[in-house]
Amino acid sequence: MLLALVTAAQPPTLSLDQFLAQVEQRFPKLIGAEAERLAVSAKRQAKEGAFDPQLSLGTESLRYNSASSRGKAAAGASNELGVEVATPYGLKLAAGRTWNAGSVKSPSSATGSDGSYFLYARYPLARGGGINEKAAGLSQARLAEPAATVSVAGLRQSTLLEAAQAYFDWAGAVQKLQVAQKLLDVGVFRATGLKKELEKGLQAAITITEAEAEVERRRANQIKAQRDVEKAALKLSKFAWDGSDPRSLAPTALELPTPLAPQALPEALARAQEQRPELKLVALQTESVRIDGRLAQNDLKPSVDLVFSPGTDLGDKGVGGTYKFGVTASIPLYQNDAKGRREEARQKEQKLTREAELLQRTIELEVRDATSALQRAHERFVAAQERYEKTKKVEEGELKLFQAGLGTLFLVNQREQATAEAASLVIDIQVEYAQAQAAFRAAQMGF
Repeated sequence: MLLALVTAAQPPTLSLDQFLAQVEQRFPKLIGAEAERLAVSAKRQAKEGAFDPQLSLGTESLRYNSASSRGKAAAGASNELGVEVATPYGLKLAAGRTWNAGSVKSPSSATGSDGSYFLYARYPLARGGGINEKAAGLSQARLAEPAATVSVAGLRQSTLLEAAQAYFDWAGAVQKLQVAQKLLDVGVFRATGLKKELEKGLQAAITITEAEAEVERRRANQIKAQRDVEKAALKLSKFAWDGSDPRSLAPTALELPTPLAPQALPEALARAQEQRPELKLVALQTESVRIDGRLAQNDLKPSVDLVFSPGTDLGDKGVGGTYKFGVTASIPLYQNDAKGRREEARQKEQKLTREAELLQRTIELEVRDATSALQRAHERFVAAQERYEKTKKVEEGELKLFQAGLGTLFLVNQREQATAEAASLVIDIQVEYAQAQAAFRAAQMGF
């Protein structure tokens, strides 16, 4: 019969939730992913810099040969102060002041004594209107921020799933070690008792030899189980970055498998399709590609810019109101660049559409697979638990026969080994169920 272990001091317990909280806070890969997400935000800020207002100030002094009085030196000074801003819609605005003194070189540079104040606007009527390269870059940088966020969410989910699987492997190994240790303790206890009976002449020497051989076999199994625990603990240490050693801790008991509710599958499918980051990421990538397509389509248009700059010239010899109005146009003879980029964007969007369809199917299959694993693990657990109970009863009956002198030590050992194997199978199924449950949670972003 398997005896309960009696220990003087139990090691501290580490629950799954405690472990996953440590992983989320300290795992380098997750910390690095968050840094990468912040870098994406910094890139968006850099793209916004293309539309920062610009303050310009210029001054120059000239001495040159006068065109109107050749051979006579002329001197002048030219100054300008202005603010310019570009908008994502292509409109450029500016305001400023120019003031010149002396004999300026160009009549168009002349101002009254108080200078000339002006406003300036340039708006693209075709190419560059509504969308342009800088505006497209900013829009895509803004899309990259939520894309980075959902990517971090996906990495977090996969990391926590991997950590949970490792935790359950460790928990199962610890419980199987306990089974092996109990079996060894029973063997040692029995061998000790039989030696005392041998001294009283109540047992044959061959029986003691058999008992001792069984102890060594069980000791070897216990050592292997100890190695399995150490291996699982080292695997768990990959995720433990709080300075603790899993080998000095104990896991919580594995959950008993229970059947899934009938509505669990449809609810999980709906939640997974809504929450999974892969689908959100593809949707954001599609929108980014569409921006490339719109920019390429816009670049097929001719460049037609409207320029208008009203102003006023003040002071001595000032002329009052001034203005500049005009239209500039440029028509490309070939459009291979824009056409190629437009077709590239169209094909990329087609590819992403197919990827979204595949992801939807893959996510559905993941949820169904995890559901199937949970259901079958529960069914196997019921059968394995029933087997364990029956083998335990057979073991207890065989031990009573041996104690009454009607059985053999060999059969007692066989019955105890069968009970231990049945107990280990129950633990394996509990691990399988726990890991399937973790996969079921991760499939619907449940961590």
